Amino acid sequence: MKTQSPGRALPALGLLLLGCVGCASEPRTITVEVVPGHETGAFQEDPPVARVEVTAAAIEGDVTVSASAAPGGALDFGEIPADRAYTFEVRGLDAGGATVARGRSASGIHLAALSGEVLSLFAQRTGRWSRPPGGLAASRVGAPGAALAERYLILTGGGAAAVSAAAGEVDPARIDAYDIAGWGGSASSGALPRAALSLVVRGDLLLAIDDEGATWTDLVAGQSAEAALPMGLGSFAEVAGGRTIEATDGRSFVVGAARAGEPAEAPGQPSDAVLVVGVDLTLSVARLRHARAGAAAVWVEGVGLVVAGGSAEGAGVEVLGDGATAFLPRAFPPDAARGAGAAVTGPGEIALVGGVQGGAPAPTRRLAPGCAASCAAVEVAGAALPAAVVDVAAFALPGGRVLAVGSEAGDGGLTRSFAVDVAAAQIEELPLREPRRGATAVPAPNGTLALLGGVHPDGAPALAIETFFPE
Repeated sequence: MKTQSPGRALPALGLLLLGCVGCASEPRTITVEVVPGHETGAFQEDPPVARVEVTAAAIEGDVTVSASAAPGGALDFGEIPADRAYTFEVRGLDAGGATVARGRSASGIHLAALSGEVLSLFAQRTGRWSRPPGGLAASRVGAPGAALAERYLILTGGGAAAVSAAAGEVDPARIDAYDIAGWGGSASSGALPRAALSLVVRGDLLLAIDDEGATWTDLVAGQSAEAALPMGLGSFAEVAGGRTIEATDGRSFVVGAARAGEPAEAPGQPSDAVLVVGVDLTLSVARLRHARAGAAAVWVEGVGLVVAGGSAEGAGVEVLGDGATAFLPRAFPPDAARGAGAAVTGPGEIALVGGVQGGAPAPTRRLAPGCAASCAAVEVAGAALPAAVVDVAAFALPGGRVLAVGSEAGDGGLTRSFAVDVAAAQIEELPLREPRRGATAVPAPNGTLALLGGVHPDGAPALAIETFFPE
C-alpha cells in the first residue's frame, strides 16, 4: 500500500452500469492506495498521521484481515479469497495511537471484479468536512439527492432555474452521480420523465415527484411508469418538494409540511399531506391535523413518524404511529418555529435544532414525542445556532450529539453546518471546505454524511463533494 496525492484520472461510471462486470478466478496482486482527496496535506496536518491501518472484512463474515504501515509504506495482507465481497476500513493514527483520519469503502467490493490492479481508498481527517477525489459532472441548487444501489450519490431535479454546470445549464431531469467505489462523477445519458422536487429510492427504483405527478423509473432496465395518485391526495403538488423520511420498517414518507419554498431557503406553502410509500411500493396518504410549513420530521423507533413545529395552531407535535393511518396530536403547546431539523438523541427523545422563530434563531429544544399528557419541549440554553439557519437537515452523532446542516435565512443564504452537543449544551461550527449555497445533505452508503451540489458565492457550480465522518 502507498499513500499518494490526487491527480490520477478516476473512472466515471454511468448509472446504468450497476451490475457485476464478471469475476476472474486467477490469483493476482491488488495494490491498495490510500488517498487524501482534494486536501492533499491532510496526513501531514498537526498531529500528523504516523501509521495507517487498513482492514478488509468480507460481508459474508468469514474473512477479516488487516495490516499497518507508516504512510508511504507497504502493506501485506497475504493471500485472501478473491471471490468474497469486502468492505475496507482505513484508520490514520498519530504518534500517540489516536485516530485522526478515517476512510471507508463502499460495501461489497469484489476484488476479482476490479477493472484494474489498483484499489483506491479515500481517508479524511476526523471531525471536519473533507473532499474526496473527483466531483460531480454538474451541480444544482436546492435539488433532491439520495443514495443509490449502495454505491452512488445522486442529485437531480431542483427546477430548470436551479441547475448549473461548468459548460452552462443542463437538463434538470438528468441524474448526476458520484461513485464512492470509483471516486468519480458521471451523468446519465438520458433523463427522468420529470424534474424531481422529491425523491424516493428503493434499490434500483426511483420515484420522482413534482407538482404535476410522480413517476417510477427502473434505472437498470431503463423503464418508467406513472404512479397513480393515491386516494385522499388531491395532487402530488401537496407533497412535492417535501423531505423524505425513511422508517426502519422499510416505508418512506414524503412530508409536504417539511419542504422548502421559493427562495429555496424559505419554508414552503403549508401542507397537511404526507405521502406514504409502502414496502410493496404502494402509495397512500396520511393527513396531519394542522397544515404546517417548515416543520421538522423524523422517524423515532417505537414511536413512529414525528412532525414538529411549523404552525402557531394546534399541537406542537403530531405522530403517525407504527401501523397507524392517521396522525395523532401530542399534548405539546403550539410551535411556530420554521425550518428546524429533528434528530434522535436518545431512546424516545429527539432534539429540534435550528430554524427561525419571530425573526430570530429558534432555540435548540429537547422533547419526548411519545409523551401523552402535560408535554413540553425543554430549551437547551447555550445550544441555539448562532444564526438564523433554516431548511435544516439534522443527523444523529454518537453521544447524543447532532450534526445540523442548513441555509442562512433569506435570499442566497450560504450552507452552514454545526455540531451540537445537546447534553453538554455546546455548539461548534464546522466550516465547509468550499463556501456554497443550496447544497444537499445525503447520508452516504459508506456511513459518512455527504454534501452535494450548490453554487459558490460567485455563482460558479460547486462540483466537489464534501463528506463528514459521524464517528
